[in-house]
Amino acid sequence: TGSSGNGLQYNSPHNKNYFKRTIAHNSLLIYDPDEVFESHNYGGAHRTDFVANDGGQRLPGDGWRGPRNLDDLLNKDYKTGKILAHGFGPDPDRPDYSYLKGDITLAYSDKVSEVKRSFVFLNLKNETVPAAFVVFDKVVSADPSFRKFWLLHSIEEPEIDGGKVTITRTTHGDSGKLVNVTLLPEAANRDLTPVGGPGKEFWVFGTNYENEPTRHPDVANERGAWRVELTPRNPSVEDLFLNVMQVTDREQDDLLEVEYLPGDGLIGVQIGNRVVGFSKTKDIITNPVSMMVPGDRTQRILIADLAAGTWRIRRNGSPFKSNVSVGNDDGILYFEGPPGKYTFHQ
Repeated sequence: TGSSGNGLQYNSPHNKNYFKRTIAHNSLLIYDPDEVFESHNYGGAHRTDFVANDGGQRLPGDGWRGPRNLDDLLNKDYKTGKILAHGFGPDPDRPDYSYLKGDITLAYSDKVSEVKRSFVFLNLKNETVPAAFVVFDKVVSADPSFRKFWLLHSIEEPEIDGGKVTITRTTHGDSGKLVNVTLLPEAANRDLTPVGGPGKEFWVFGTNYENEPTRHPDVANERGAWRVELTPRNPSVEDLFLNVMQVTDREQDDLLEVEYLPGDGLIGVQIGNRVVGFSKTKDIITNPVSMMVPGDRTQRILIADLAAGTWRIRRNGSPFKSNVSVGNDDGILYFEGPPGKYTFHQ
């Protein structure tokens, strides 16, 4: 969310405490109040520095020191995650969906034992609401008292209504709108808090690391000014975050309904005529799982996290599809079907 400004000078307070840090991005924080972020600067003289605790990812390498050679780059200090699955389809030229799942546990210190994130982009092929984005996260911390934060940044002030966040652009000819609906944590166990505005544009747990503008005015305010923090209210070792975003024009109020779909071994979401389901544990599914698909019309259904191989689908207890292939790269079943209770098994 940073842009040009005097504060972006290398190693300035804004640069090292905000701009380069996890808190400045649409990512996940796990706040251990005792965590120390030690940065080593290598130049004419070796100097150890300490940067603000933003609850974010560790400083790669030896306190932000760049790799000196290929062996350095390939060692564990610079390894921050891995891709677990990816895919798009079914039409390769005009796909209904794009999918990516990653394990970013290694991006954090030992304050976590598991951090996984899945994305599904849906091309809704709808003029009113052309696209939706589903984000499913699992975070397991070393201590239940470490607060977890899911972040969504914006340039203009977000509007919060229950579990819905609306972000619009109203200046300089911009006319877009993004609406995010939070399904997990559930309403009784979540806080949605706006952070930003004058004096808090670059806020890091009590301190604003201001980015002073240069002589060229930032009329579009692309340096950023706001974010939403989503955090569970109740301390827990494990937390799940399930969020659904849809984009449209600023003046468009006719949005798609979003519904949470709990299942047996699955959790998912329905938006319009699309259904997306994930493994409840984010582990690969090998045993039978099921989910109820509501509605009164045919749905396009995506089930992720399945083991590679041949699967069968039952609907309302009767065979629906057999010998459906699931690939090793994506782990996805994608099909059309009417509402009902679906069971998936190998």
